[in-house]
Parts: sequence; structure tokens; C-alpha cells
Amino acid sequence: MAKGIEGAQLNWTMVDAITTRNQIPALAVAGGDVRLTAPGAAEKLLPALQAKVTESRRVPDTETTVGLEIGRPPYAAGERGKAFAEKAQKIYAELDGRQLILIPGSGGGTDAGFAGRSGKPVVLESLGLAGWGYHARDEYIEIDSIVPRLYLTSRLLMDLGAGR
Repeated sequence: MAKGIEGAQLNWTMVDAITTRNQIPALAVAGGDVRLTAPGAAEKLLPALQAKVTESRRVPDTETTVGLEIGRPPYAAGERGKAFAEKAQKIYAELDGRQLILIPGSGGGTDAGFAGRSGKPVVLESLGLAGWGYHARDEYIEIDSIVPRLYLTSRLLMDLGAGR
């Protein structure tokens, strides 16, 4: 349903009919995970979902409602953000050639998405400690990344303060 809408992705992740097999349930709920990366995508997706539900109705005398809850917006770096990311990568490389991987956009919700929405601040995502499995049971950080990331943050703040 979201394929024709730029900046919208929908993955159905839950269905619950709350009944027994071989019966039309009195209530059924379907839920999905929606990722919105383009302005106006939500305003296009909701009516498209409602239209699809309406045209697909197969059981008479039933009612279907569609809702879209907007949570944390995804992060998408603008041109200024990308330029600042390149600056961060150069500073990080000063430390024994370390490579800093910065992603220009996340498909997931993030606090950086809120900050970047206004278009005024330069926002970078993924400057935290290196590691893997974030927010999962097997999450870990690389201890050796603590001092280099502190150095990077300090240098970026110093350069910003000096107008560089």
C-alpha cells in the first residue's frame, strides 16, 4: 500500500483476531510499522490505507477504521548535516586513521529526527559509542571507542565555538 508513496514504508507486524478458528471474529486488529522519510508522506499514506480498506471489504455489515500514530520521526541529514558529517569524519581520521561511519538517514525514529525537522540546526546522528545490537539483549559497546568519541565531540564543539 505504501509502495506508490515516496518516503513511506509499511510493514504489517501484528494481526490479532481474538477468537477461535473457523469463525468470523467480532473484533480483529492489524498493526504495522510505518517509516516516513519524506515530508507529507503521512498525509498521503493515511487516505491510501483507508481507500484500500474500503475497496477490500468482503464481509457485509462490518466496519473498519484506520489510524496512523506519528511517533519519533526518522533522521534525514540535509546538505549542511552531510557537510558537518564529513568534517567529523576528517577529525576522527586524525586519530590513527580511524573510520567514522555516519549514516545520512535512519529508517527508524530518533531524537535527532525531532531536532532536524525545523531545518535550522545542523544535526548529526550516530555519534555515540561504537558497538552493536542497540536496544537489544545482545547490545554492547566497544570500550576502545569511548576516548576517541569524547575527543571527536570536544573537537567539534571547539570548532563550532571558534566559528570553523
